[in-house]
Amino acid sequence: MYLSDSTRLINGTCNQCLCISQFNYSALNCFPNLTCQLFPTFPLDYDIEVTSNARVYFPNRVFPNASQCMPNITYLLNKLKLANITIKKVSNPRDAIIDNNGYLVTIETYNNTLIRFDPVTLNITKTVSIRSLPKNVEEDVVTYFNGSYYIIAHSGPLTVIDSKNLTVISNISTSTIGIRDIIFLNNGQMMVVCSCDNNSLVFLNRTSLEPIKYNFAFRQSTSFACPHGMWRVNDTFFYVTAYTNMSLHSFSSNGNLGHWNETLAFMTSSGQSGSGAARVTIDGSGRFWFAYETDTVLIYDQEGRQLGNLTIPNSQIFDIKIMDNYLMYFTAAKTSQVMRLDPNIQC
Repeated sequence: MYLSDSTRLINGTCNQCLCISQFNYSALNCFPNLTCQLFPTFPLDYDIEVTSNARVYFPNRVFPNASQCMPNITYLLNKLKLANITIKKVSNPRDAIIDNNGYLVTIETYNNTLIRFDPVTLNITKTVSIRSLPKNVEEDVVTYFNGSYYIIAHSGPLTVIDSKNLTVISNISTSTIGIRDIIFLNNGQMMVVCSCDNNSLVFLNRTSLEPIKYNFAFRQSTSFACPHGMWRVNDTFFYVTAYTNMSLHSFSSNGNLGHWNETLAFMTSSGQSGSGAARVTIDGSGRFWFAYETDTVLIYDQEGRQLGNLTIPNSQIFDIKIMDNYLMYFTAAKTSQVMRLDPNIQC
């Protein structure tokens, strides 16, 4: 089963869905319960999950990873610099996420509000005040996994919100403070959070699906101060950024359930003053896009060589979301902006 952020779910036989998909869709999942999932485009990263008696089709015979989209970084940056930008003013937005309904979602830092945007116009489609979140405490992280939003404040429990009815379905203790990012491994069986305040990663095991519950498993100290951003590559490998010295570190599983191998990947340098966050996004060509809460995003290859940069004046970018065809979303907490950059690329 192929998974994506932009889908259409319909009822019908597989043959009926194949007839529909050959005109406007790039991929198709057929499920045994006579439902189909249609995908208009491929995202730059995706997961494959095995589902009994499900089938995946590529009607146009264009397959994932058949070729990279925009491997020439100079040409890509020129397109991005000429791209149309849409800007929405929102109070102190943190992370940029896309849920399975295709909404752009963020959390306001100081007023406990979750915001959904139309992914094309950036018009706000829903604002939800989360009363159970700690008051007068900075909301640092929002992420999305398996139909739920996960929100964490600088101190306090992790709040889980159902993305359909927008109600709180769980509160999870993480046994730490100062969390700056969250990833999920093994289809959500393990959650990993990074604590800037405690210079550590905290691993939690899922103990229940309904309601969602996680228990503390173990803590691993990092060799660097203030782990800040995380990027999952697969279930046995992920990256973590360092807020203080602007370095990137990898963590790989060694079979030891209580420890992961840490390795310095490379150092970056913002070349600017006033840096804040340290977020990383990896595109479909394996390039690392770093946001340090300045106007300039820095781009590196896997060997740590800087390939270029992208500057959006007066932005101070906090987080980046790269979609298919290099449609990009940016959030900027310091300047209270959400941005959509569309270079009009077709890969």
